[in-house]
Amino acid sequence: MSVPKLQSETFGTERKSELEPLDPLLEVNENVASEILDEPDKEEEFDEISPKVFSLKDVNEPLTLETLNNTIYELGVINLCWPDIVEPVFETRTKFPESYYTNSPKERLLLAYAECFRRQFLFHYKPRKPLLLQAPNECGLQKMVCTTIRPTKLCYSDTSTWQGLASLVADYFDYEALSKPMLHPERIMSPYTVIIRRSGNPFELAHVLVSWLIGAGYDAYVVVGCATRDTCMAIKYRSICTDIPDESEKKEDIPPPDEEPRYRLVPLPDLTSKYCRDMDKKADDKKQAELNKIEKERLRKIADLEKAPADAINGWRTHAWVLVLPGYLGIDEPFFIEPSEGEGHLLDSEKYQFIDSVYNHENYYANVQSTDIGLDSLNYDLSDLSAWEHLLAGEPHHRRQMVGIDIADKKTAVQTEKHLDMPVSWVEKLEISTDEYGQRYPGSHKVIHYKKVLLDKFSPYSERDGVVKRIRTFDDYALTVPLITYEWYKHRVDKMETVRIDHTKREIRETFGIGRRDHLLKHVYSMDALVGSVEAVRTMEFNYYARLDHLTRLVCTTLTFDEYYSNRSDRLESRLVIYTEGSKETKRQIKDVTETYSRNHEIPSKQDVWKKIFHLQDNTIELLYQYAYNYVTNNTRSYIKPNLAETGGKILFYPDKPPGISPTRTLNNPATWKCITPSAKTWSGSTRPRSRYATERPTSMDICGRDTRSSPNRCWPSHSSIPRRTRPPRKAGRSRKQKKPK
Repeated sequence: MSVPKLQSETFGTERKSELEPLDPLLEVNENVASEILDEPDKEEEFDEISPKVFSLKDVNEPLTLETLNNTIYELGVINLCWPDIVEPVFETRTKFPESYYTNSPKERLLLAYAECFRRQFLFHYKPRKPLLLQAPNECGLQKMVCTTIRPTKLCYSDTSTWQGLASLVADYFDYEALSKPMLHPERIMSPYTVIIRRSGNPFELAHVLVSWLIGAGYDAYVVVGCATRDTCMAIKYRSICTDIPDESEKKEDIPPPDEEPRYRLVPLPDLTSKYCRDMDKKADDKKQAELNKIEKERLRKIADLEKAPADAINGWRTHAWVLVLPGYLGIDEPFFIEPSEGEGHLLDSEKYQFIDSVYNHENYYANVQSTDIGLDSLNYDLSDLSAWEHLLAGEPHHRRQMVGIDIADKKTAVQTEKHLDMPVSWVEKLEISTDEYGQRYPGSHKVIHYKKVLLDKFSPYSERDGVVKRIRTFDDYALTVPLITYEWYKHRVDKMETVRIDHTKREIRETFGIGRRDHLLKHVYSMDALVGSVEAVRTMEFNYYARLDHLTRLVCTTLTFDEYYSNRSDRLESRLVIYTEGSKETKRQIKDVTETYSRNHEIPSKQDVWKKIFHLQDNTIELLYQYAYNYVTNNTRSYIKPNLAETGGKILFYPDKPPGISPTRTLNNPATWKCITPSAKTWSGSTRPRSRYATERPTSMDICGRDTRSSPNRCWPSHSSIPRRTRPPRKAGRSRKQKKPK
């Protein structure tokens, strides 16, 4: 098997802190260590290993207890002597279950079995890093890493998928990088303690995530290997934020018609010169190639600036992540999950460089394959003994290859070739209360720095305005020139859900959920607009189905006020109000009002009004009717509002005036009108009366607004209601026709 070459060169002063002696362990098996170190080398059986292989420092100093502990820690030697811990104390916690500070007989047998496996693996694969088989827990007692995994099923709605569980782990915990990046962690706490502390190193977070994934039904494993520096230290300011919403316009392609038209128009002949067309194309291609070259050079310079600096220990940084194998819950291909990010990655991801081993709560598998080509070239069939070395033979039982055994009897099949199996986990059940789950982030707030992006996450109800997530994009790497800000809200009284602030265009876009009293869905306005002012530039969209007036959209500017309607019974589609320019002394006044109506096919087009235009400054009204089929002109009407003197609005009755003038029987009083049927005898030729308040164009209309072409009845004041001068009453006496008596 090919492994990466060891680096034996000396390091500068900047890495002196990593080369200092390691801290001693709490537990040391001096007997086992002395047997290993004091055993003389046998010829042609053992190859000498450089003292700089794993510690990267000389060990020519005198042998002391401290150096011995460091050597045991670096080689991953398993302690086979278990001290008596009576009162364990870790930080502020003093009460632990008995399984935390004692090992059962089966656990001790497993540790001895694992120590034998470690020695054999080191003998066959000397250049490899030591395997992580055990690690002290928070009580200082060595525990097998497989028994640290406790499968647990969470009872929340979004924890039934790997996406929800990975996101929960990334949000719920703070990431702690390893203090010694090239070595295994000095301590791995139980997942229960990690949940209480809400922080952990990559191994502890991987244990928590695998425990929940297995409880949800996935075939998940903890992966121990090497990764890049940005991955091991959770550096994200060189990566792109994936939470930014995609605002690109999606164009829907119009599907072709099912049936081709029977008749087609013959296209016009192309009379352009092919030579000129080819020359223009060559010129455009040459210009585009120059632009592409300039853009490529610009992107190359940006990539060089954003490139991570050289890492002296690249390929040796220890890291832990999660592997999910196919076969369960619709998983078709294996993939990786990074616990610190909560995102899935393909097997050929550049984040990960080498795999030492994988394990879960059932078995431990050491990788014996070459990773020179890449991790995607590995065989992830854990039952293949040529690719993976098993710690426990025949475990789990569903991976056994039953040859010549009756599988019908499950008990016999399981007990056949029975070997040592994995003990039950010593960890408490990994549950999260409802309050802790609601407070999703440590301290109710979490900030992540991406490339030119700042991502803020808040716990629900932690902020007064109800914001739960905020993304701020910038134009520079120093995060000083803001471009766009995205905000998400929850549990607001006004049903606001998202806000988009464009600092370049100085525009704010708000979206609301269903349930508002005014049924507002979207509100777009300028950042310079005054609060509560209707004279600013605004655009509002409504849920017309829930409104009585069926208002769909409302657009406001400094001089216009536009309303749009849908599915109204009166067929009103829009109403446009135009204002005059105001000043500091006077407010703006209404100038014109235009109403637009849809077509009513139940009546003729010449009677169906299309637009009503009210010129309030000129006291006129225009009516535009619908266009008839195959017509290029339409009927119009124009009305002029008479002044007050003509309408009698200010004519008062004075008793001392001459009699005969009735203030109530005027032309402006419709109660004194009556409809008569004209005839040729009454109205003929040019003697036909016309209303001086209407202008016919091109049809005529009576004073009541009815079309004279469609109705023979015309409205005109009755003769009995027209005011006229009356003579004084005659004196009582004889009638004019009465004859004198003879």
